[in-house]
Amino acid sequence: MELNGNQLLNRKIDICFGHGDQNGDGILEPADALALAARIIAYLGEPFNSPKAQALLDGFENFWKHVSARMDTNQDGKVTPLEWRTGMIGAFAGDSKAFDEGFRPLAEALWSICDRDDDGTVGPNEFAAFQRAFGTSPANSMIAFDRLDKDKSGTLSVDELLAAWQEYYTSPDPEAAGNWLFGDIWDASGTARA
Repeated sequence: MELNGNQLLNRKIDICFGHGDQNGDGILEPADALALAARIIAYLGEPFNSPKAQALLDGFENFWKHVSARMDTNQDGKVTPLEWRTGMIGAFAGDSKAFDEGFRPLAEALWSICDRDDDGTVGPNEFAAFQRAFGTSPANSMIAFDRLDKDKSGTLSVDELLAAWQEYYTSPDPEAAGNWLFGDIWDASGTARA
């Protein structure tokens, strides 16, 4: 089923809500953000007491504080699916500075923990290890890496990850490279799953 731009954007945002809702209770709260960080740490095989793991946990904590301040409209400490969707579209689609403040520290921490061999780069296999935490198939992970590697260097930079996040959460364009950040919304032909 082919989705129009707004349906695609809503679908991407809803999928990420599902990724974040780690306990499956239909709301996002601080514990979900930390549980998602822990899941990524575990999938990457990083020791939980390492500086990289701590940086990722801190990045998710900062992310939660930043996005919940804009999304938790009734200030109950929880974000509903509607608040998440409305907040992503309203708070970040037109405000690059707010997006950068909330997402850059997380992108930097994520990039660092994905650099498994500490060579200062994140290659396709390292990125695939991150995507496994979200259930992305190996085939879609390779497609995603190729699309997100905009400068075709064979590695991903923090800026490429940040650009992918921004496109994923804000762009209704079905051709946006960032749509592939979480390859699990695509079938083998590249058509968005309904």
